[in-house]
Order: sequence, then structure tokens, then C-alpha cells
Amino acid sequence: MNKKTNQNNTNEHGWDGDVHPEIAAIDHNANLEPIEKLMTIFSAYNHQHRADGTAWAVWPDWELVLTSMNDDLHFEDADRDTPEIIAERQHWLNLMQFIYDTDAITLDGYTIIIDGYHGHQFTFDMCLEYEYWVSPRSLVEHYQKTNENATGVLGPPWKRNTLLYFSRHEIEHSLGEYWVCPEHVPKYGGQSTRYTHGNRFCIDKEDSEIFPLALLTLIQLCIDDTEIWSMMFEQDMKDIEHHEFMEREWPGGRPDQDWEYQ
Repeated sequence: MNKKTNQNNTNEHGWDGDVHPEIAAIDHNANLEPIEKLMTIFSAYNHQHRADGTAWAVWPDWELVLTSMNDDLHFEDADRDTPEIIAERQHWLNLMQFIYDTDAITLDGYTIIIDGYHGHQFTFDMCLEYEYWVSPRSLVEHYQKTNENATGVLGPPWKRNTLLYFSRHEIEHSLGEYWVCPEHVPKYGGQSTRYTHGNRFCIDKEDSEIFPLALLTLIQLCIDDTEIWSMMFEQDMKDIEHHEFMEREWPGGRPDQDWEYQ
């Protein structure tokens, strides 16, 4: 498990005299889809910004065509790029720099592992193909089962999958099943409900949200290690309220016909 991708900070000039060694060292035959490998591309191109401690601003020349990132983002074109595309590229740069610079984040293949300020850990996979965060440690199996070209190389096939071997928008937490809300959480600390029985949260991403920005927000929520527990506890209480309402209104179960006309 690697905290960050190892970088070669040798001579400024690369092996061909023009390309920086970190860029030249990108393995273009590898599966670059996992977040850990994707990081090698962005960090290599922003080697000077890393050295200077400045904001990452260099978009990769062409390597992103080897991933399933949105095609519109692959190549910068001043004559065709819309303000929305330019902004999305910057969100990706911001996300990758934040992950690279943050000690609380570990990358392991497709998996992002986050250590919260209050000692709890959160884990999920980043699915670039569908722009979801998904159940942790699930994407390797997913691509093994859906890779139709039978090359034995893990990675997305060059067409959309029809079967999904993961649960989207799932985040695993370290408190395990039947968790009690951590004591440091205002209002709910030390409490539990009959619904706090699983070791995973479901936090949705709206279809209209820009994926790298939504992912950065989620990561910050996990690092904060407070509001995320409040959100999930309140969701549990809403589920209880809904269940009790259904029991009061339809103690024998809601009739099929009633569902049809609601």
C-alpha cells in the first residue's frame, strides 16, 4: 500500500533531452484508471509546482486518453474549450493536489483511504468510468468480471459495461456494525439507533454535480470526521420516522393498488 506514488526527482532534463524524467517514466502500457496510477500522471506534469509549493496548473498533454475520463477534457484547445470544461479541468487539478499534499489520505489502486481527525477511517473506491465513489475493494473484481477482451489486464473495456459488480455511493467506516455515534459529535454523540447496524454509509452525488468537486467535498467531509456522522445519524432517524409512519397507516402492508396511484 502506497501513501503517495514514488517520484524520481533527478535531472530536470529527461532521457530524450526534452521530457522531464517523471513524465517520461509514466508507464503508458499500464492500467492508468486506478486513482493511484492517475495520480502519477498529474503529479509528473506538475513537478515544478510541487517543487515550488504552488498550485497545480499543468494539464497532461495526452495521457488521459488512456483512461475513461470525460473525452472533452483530454486535450486543451483554446478555440473550442468552454468555460465549463476549463473549470472542470481546474477542479481535477485541485483534487489531485489536495490528495497528494494531504497526509490523511492513502491511495491503494482504485481505493481511497482517509484517516479522520478524530481517529476514524473511511474507505471507498473511485470509479472514473462512471464518476461514482463505490464500495471499497470492489472495482478490481468488477473489471475482472466485465473485461471482455480477455487480455488478463485489469481495466475498463472500451465500451460501457452492462453489469455492475459494485454498489455506488458507498463509503465504509471503521466503527463497524451496530455503531454508536462518536462522543465528539454534537447532539448525537454516544447515541445509537436501530438503523445504525451497517458499516457503510450511502452518500449520493447529484447528477448535476461536477465529479472532482463532489469527490473533494466528500474527502474533506471524511477528514473532518464530525459532520458525516451527524448526517448519517439524522438519516437513520428519518428512516425510523418513515417506518413508523408506514406501520401506522398500513399495519398490514401498503396495498399494491395504493402504491400505483400515489
